[in-house]
Amino acid sequence: MLAMNWKNIIADLCKKVTLQEIADTCGFSSRGHVHDLKTGKHEKVSYEVGMKLVAYHKRVMRRKDA
Repeated sequence: MLAMNWKNIIADLCKKVTLQEIADTCGFSSRGHVHDLKTGKHEKVSYEVGMKLVAYHKRVMRRKDA
């Protein structure tokens, strides 16, 4: 299975949305967990949350207004 670079995905998203928005949209238990992924403190997420995060990243990065 291909490992995702959550740190880079979160960093991209943070250019356009807040950590809280990422947490709420993708089903993270807290904003702090998203922050820990961004800083590299944690490197793994559940499959379900990972799929939501990838889909959210695609949607947000396509937006021109954000």
